[in-house]
Amino acid sequence: MTAFRLVIYHIGVALGAALITVFFSLILMKQIFHPGLLNMFILTFLQLELFLWLSKFFFRGLEPERAGFIWKMIVRLLLFFLSTLTIGFLVFLAIYTFHFLRSDTPFSEFATVLASHELRAFFRAVFIGYGIGALIFFFTQWNDALKRMRKLREEKLIFQYETLKSQVNPHFLFNSLNTLSSLVTTDPDQSENFIQKLSSVYRYVLENREQELVPVEAELQFVKDFFALQKIRDGEKISLKIESNGDGNAFIMPVSLQMLVENALKHNVASRKDPLFITIHYEGMDKLVVRNNLQMKSLYGGSSKIGLKNLNERCRLILDREIEVMETVDEFVVKVPLKLK
Repeated sequence: MTAFRLVIYHIGVALGAALITVFFSLILMKQIFHPGLLNMFILTFLQLELFLWLSKFFFRGLEPERAGFIWKMIVRLLLFFLSTLTIGFLVFLAIYTFHFLRSDTPFSEFATVLASHELRAFFRAVFIGYGIGALIFFFTQWNDALKRMRKLREEKLIFQYETLKSQVNPHFLFNSLNTLSSLVTTDPDQSENFIQKLSSVYRYVLENREQELVPVEAELQFVKDFFALQKIRDGEKISLKIESNGDGNAFIMPVSLQMLVENALKHNVASRKDPLFITIHYEGMDKLVVRNNLQMKSLYGGSSKIGLKNLNERCRLILDREIEVMETVDEFVVKVPLKLK
């Protein structure tokens, strides 16, 4: 958020706090202007800022189609209001103490005044405000979660279409069948292996196109099968090294690594003199890194990066994280987030 938007945001919060203060003044004091107006406004403003900040913390990542969504929402709602009530009370107590010490009232009456007047007014305001706030926040967070899932479904449909299109495109089929045709006559044993790898690739795509996440080891095996098909055709021109030493309980979005490997093969020159090296390895326990040496095709007109944008959007919606893309003079690197279960 830019500095200008941040200022506008806080001004909006202040205006909202002013309206709420006027509303409660009319309900509790039967008048707008009264001695405690400034205190009420400051307390309302601080609580509203706190509400908005804590709401992002407590309610992010909720998905309505997940099991137990209602109970998770209720538990988070209770924790949210308990947190804001506790902090709000401490802020109220600090403001009350500050103004009490500035007054001429003897300190012996501190607890009496607090219990007989200020505290009752505070809890009346809390009862009304939190009741209204609970309904508003429950509705807005539910609505936000539904919008999130609708967008995720749209992204999933796009992803499924693009995935199937990329795997069953004429070039892929033509190259595979052409290679297979050659192997049948020159190396029958290798042709049988080629058919098995090709079958595994299509089986994996069809079985997992509806899945949000798959085990990392399953995705890595899929990448190995896919690369083996390319290796049979290109031989020593290309190389893939997989360093799999991560958590066996890690999950990743299906076909994500394969897409990155395919992009590397598609956009770079590979020869026996200057082979293309692709490496997949862990970074920590919650990221997989795909890197390749950069030797772009001279006639290559640039990429629309639709695949990377789609992958990033799905990571953001499913994992609440984003991919990291880095390009140097010699290397292209993409870091894909994982989910640990």
